[in-house]
Amino acid sequence: MSFHRKSNEEIAVGIRPDMFMAYCLNASLLHRYGREAGVLRLLNQATRLQQPAPEEVEALTTKRQRVVQEVSRLTRLASFRQQVLFAYGNRCAVTRVQLRLVDAAHILPVGAEGSADHVRNGIALSPTYHRAFDAGLIYLDERHDMRVNEGQLQVLEQMNLAGGSDAFRAPLGQIFPPPDPNQRPSQDFIRRANRFRQITP
Repeated sequence: MSFHRKSNEEIAVGIRPDMFMAYCLNASLLHRYGREAGVLRLLNQATRLQQPAPEEVEALTTKRQRVVQEVSRLTRLASFRQQVLFAYGNRCAVTRVQLRLVDAAHILPVGAEGSADHVRNGIALSPTYHRAFDAGLIYLDERHDMRVNEGQLQVLEQMNLAGGSDAFRAPLGQIFPPPDPNQRPSQDFIRRANRFRQITP
């Protein structure tokens, strides 16, 4: 997103197509509070991935703080998604499928201490494998093999919900990493993610 005050004091908001829904959900607040010089400056900082100073954000009212924080969060996520998908050539690291059906998944989840919106904490996955990864049904080991979490699969078998597991397992194994070694999953993020999800190989 980008923000600009027009000569009639209205706020113009420029958005990329992938940010359209986020804009729609926040449009009224963005236009209402974006008119204010201090808020507009902080919004523009956030969209340039410059973390606004905490004391400046705290000086705003609660609603204005939420607007700045939400724009900052959405910008970081969009940047993370772009970096990860570019690194993997817009292909799932497990299946190699493109078809614009690929997500950028955090290896160490966003809520975990030390997580980062960095390409080395990301992996491109098709939605099914992304959900399975986030749920701990599959995990990435330090050799960059995507593996089934047998403990989770046993729980599903006991619930009679393991149908299709053979087909699901078929593409697992060595992932297709980014060509650039500096963009490949970090061993540290992998270890911490597996500890966080309580996965014991």
